[in-house]
Amino acid sequence: MNSIFALLALALMASSTQKTNDEVLLTVGPEEVTVSEFQSVFQKNNNLEEVTAEEMEDYLDLFVKFKMKVLDAEEMQLDTAASFQKELAGYRKQLARPYLTDKQAEESLITEAYNRMTQEVRASHILLLLDENALPKDTLEVYNKINSLRSKILNGEDFESVAKSYSEDPSAKSNGGDLGYFSAFRMVYPFETAAYNTKVGTVSKPFRTRFGYHIVNTTDKRSSRGEVKVAHIMIEQKSNATEQEKKVASDKLAQLLDFFKEGKSFDELVRYSDDKGSSNQGGELPWFSTGQMVSEFEEAAFALENKGDISAPIQTIYGWHILKLIDKKDVPTLEETKADIERKIKRDSRANKGRQVLIKKIKSDNQFREYKSALTPFYGIDFEDNWTAESMSTNRVLFTLNRQKYTQSDFAHYIERNKTPIDQTKIISTINQMYQDWVEKTCINLEDSRLEEKYPEFAALMQEYRDGILLFDLMDQKVWGKAVQDSVGLKQYYELTKDSYQWPERVDATVYTCLNQEVSNRVRKLLSSRSNVRLLSSKELSLLSLGKGEYKLSVEDILTVLNNENPLNLQVESAKFSNGDNEHLDTHLWELGLTKNEFNEGVVTFADIYELLDPSIKTLEEAKGQVISNYQAYLESSWIKELELRYPVFINQEVLNSIISE
Repeated sequence: MNSIFALLALALMASSTQKTNDEVLLTVGPEEVTVSEFQSVFQKNNNLEEVTAEEMEDYLDLFVKFKMKVLDAEEMQLDTAASFQKELAGYRKQLARPYLTDKQAEESLITEAYNRMTQEVRASHILLLLDENALPKDTLEVYNKINSLRSKILNGEDFESVAKSYSEDPSAKSNGGDLGYFSAFRMVYPFETAAYNTKVGTVSKPFRTRFGYHIVNTTDKRSSRGEVKVAHIMIEQKSNATEQEKKVASDKLAQLLDFFKEGKSFDELVRYSDDKGSSNQGGELPWFSTGQMVSEFEEAAFALENKGDISAPIQTIYGWHILKLIDKKDVPTLEETKADIERKIKRDSRANKGRQVLIKKIKSDNQFREYKSALTPFYGIDFEDNWTAESMSTNRVLFTLNRQKYTQSDFAHYIERNKTPIDQTKIISTINQMYQDWVEKTCINLEDSRLEEKYPEFAALMQEYRDGILLFDLMDQKVWGKAVQDSVGLKQYYELTKDSYQWPERVDATVYTCLNQEVSNRVRKLLSSRSNVRLLSSKELSLLSLGKGEYKLSVEDILTVLNNENPLNLQVESAKFSNGDNEHLDTHLWELGLTKNEFNEGVVTFADIYELLDPSIKTLEEAKGQVISNYQAYLESSWIKELELRYPVFINQEVLNSIISE
């Protein structure tokens, strides 16, 4: 289908000046095309400073043919086919996505993320675990508990001690809640926001993530150090290593340091690294920034100043490391990294922010009102007892949007359609979440239904996709698929045009490419002997399944024998060659028998010519690709002539001239 859109793009190029009137430029059958419609589509693809009259007429011709084909597709009702509707709906869903979010909110997220990327923050936290769908009473209990821990700290207790005693983050027992330095996209978004928005030396108010409730103590902020690339030699020593294992690691480290003193290079010694994943690459690791490696490794890497600098041995939980600096780079500019930030936002929970801003706006613009007390009957339903939406005994309004009422019955059917398993022990939080999802989807669906009306460029894009899909389906039926499947028509077309498909003079030959002169001599000897099987050793004979008596070896037999010990000894190409098909044959006389050797950096090439072939007509099978292509062009040309009779074209030359002259 890309070829159809390329055709349309070519047909719709024009001058950069756009007329704003709606004069009719042309009619194609019953359809009128105005100047504004014509130019609004093709000026998107304008890459010409000026358009000549001849170029405009060529473009217009393509456009007219396009319009006629689309009219034919509509007359055949291809636009009502289920497959077409499904494909177009799929494209619409993709094209609508950028319109179903608040662009200003998305731009602010990009700016916010970039600003955070230029700064690194160090923070400690205390976590109290809480299920995302916890009941209100459980939520309140955890919230009150973490608030009391915050009060202890504000009243003078040490944050680290409180974290070790109360935090439900398992790492807090050893690190006192200290998470080290990090930057944007290293933590879940609410946590990242709390850490960056909390002043150094202060403790945040409680906030919630999908893990539970946290409080954060921001201990430092600094400019980003960018990214660093290093190579390393690692001597493995696990955190639970025995004394003997520690001694082995220590001895290996001492030996490496001795090698360095003796003048051996990092590149020579990297083969001793226990990190086999990187040692084969010279010890090189991928680029990394703050927060991606264990802190000891990270600090040593960023401390190296000049390319090629080697660090002293450092110890991490994985063992001992010696680092070599490969390169460093600063944080890229916003322009350089914007596309990457956008991709990260789409994979991150913050992606929902633009959608939430849009939903809030939709509610405001469409007089959203809700009556959540009408949810109460849903809290008492036993959804595991063969419940159906029809069993709802009341039908009160839950919310209104754009003067449309959405009732308990509507929500019940939503629950039934989604068939979401409902945990009866968490019925209230589950129903509340499903209700919120339903409200949000209803708002988005309302906005989605208005996209063509609100955004003319979206409507134009959808029209292009619609016409493009229709034209692709129609071309497949009328031209592409028909040329391949209509074997009788293809054969008839070939018989009428077969003189167009000619073989030039050719040779039937095999070209031998030998690794060296010795291999070439052996091949020539095997080719020249009448009973060349006698020239083989018993080991070579065992490679072939040959009968008794004289036997002339085939090309495949020679290839098998010569490549047994070295698969690069011999390469062969057997075919019927035309001039230009093979460089060796192009530079030698076409005579029966073996050509002279041709030498190229030790490699020897020669050919064995079996037969000289006169010019001849290609069979249908030999010319099939070219015949199909020409048959397709013939079918399309015939079809266009038929369309021109069915859909008369009128071009307002005066209007066209006014466009060209601008």
